[in-house]
Amino acid sequence: MAGSLWLLAAQESQEDECENVVQLWKKMVEDERHFALMLDVGLCLMTLVALGSISFIVGGWVKPRAPGYWTHRPWSPFRDHYYSEVDVTEELRDIVQQLFDLCTQSENMGQGEDGKWVSHRSFRVTQVHRIENGPLWSSYATTKKSIPKCQASLKEMSAALRKRTEDAIQELDMEDEKLHGAAMIKDFVKSLGLDRKRNERLLFHGSPGQGAVNLNTGEVIFPEKDKNPVYAIKQSGFDDRLSSVRGMYGSGVYFAQKACKADQYAGQYHWPPPPGSPFNYYCSVGQKATIFLSRVVLGCPYKTELSLEQLRRPPCIEGHFDLNLLWNEDLRPTSTPWRLKGVPCCICSHQRFDSVMAGLSIDMREKLYREFVVYDKQCYPEFCVTYERCRAPVPARGRSSRR
Repeated sequence: MAGSLWLLAAQESQEDECENVVQLWKKMVEDERHFALMLDVGLCLMTLVALGSISFIVGGWVKPRAPGYWTHRPWSPFRDHYYSEVDVTEELRDIVQQLFDLCTQSENMGQGEDGKWVSHRSFRVTQVHRIENGPLWSSYATTKKSIPKCQASLKEMSAALRKRTEDAIQELDMEDEKLHGAAMIKDFVKSLGLDRKRNERLLFHGSPGQGAVNLNTGEVIFPEKDKNPVYAIKQSGFDDRLSSVRGMYGSGVYFAQKACKADQYAGQYHWPPPPGSPFNYYCSVGQKATIFLSRVVLGCPYKTELSLEQLRRPPCIEGHFDLNLLWNEDLRPTSTPWRLKGVPCCICSHQRFDSVMAGLSIDMREKLYREFVVYDKQCYPEFCVTYERCRAPVPARGRSSRR
């Protein structure tokens, strides 16, 4: 009862205030105080605009705004509970096809431990979907803001590490410049508004989807549409906790500059060879697979020429690795034990590098491709690209969205 009386009193008070304001403005009109009236109304409007602006700014802190070109971005800055897969094939297929072509080294395909099963030599992009996942974007954008700008981190490093890191970032810039020679790709990347001060890049990540098979047994690993890595990444993003610590650079999320490298991890489909048969009996031509074209905040990358199994986070900007790595013997047969790697391991409180960037020579063995690893929510799967594995490059006329 008391609550009802309080609400009634508050409502009456608000109505009285509104009536008083209206009466005041009427009185100003009657007294021909037009300037004072305009000033009063202007101040009221400015107050409302200021309150609205403050609300949007506060909302941006609470829920970071999604890119302006997204289709289903809500108007409210406090809301991010939305999910949509927007088909942008008509708009982006030719651009993504060109990006795939420029990021494919057909001469390297079919080689290496992870790619020896490959018999195709190119890709034909068939569909491009933009993943508009509100909660996932909020998590990514918040993490991105928490990463220091590269220039600030570089100032804290020793001269040797600063030089190595600057050279690594310059290598990335040079690779991007090769792509930006194509006007369509340059405009596309520019439209994304990547944060270059935090070294945000567009990189490839391949994951198996529905129908992927085990080449050794012929068994279908992921028979269901909603129970496979591609579906999980769309819904929940990349999760470094699910990665194997025995990976070459530890338990992180791996990305590549080359589409043909990411393709090695996008799964094998249909026509599995008999168990135990060599891979040269396996034909990958004609298969359809999925690669994510992802935003990745690399920040200051630690460039390595060593394998880093068991790593769960990058070293600090003084080059110190976590002490527990010294006693870990669970390594690959060809890997150098941590105690023999020649890197310092200790417990420290220094700021850390933001990612790991592999060189093209690891443990004194030449690598075909460069890889990038992040160990936090520093990646967002913005574009899900479905493609067909082809025997030869796709002619330009075969890429058109209208066939």
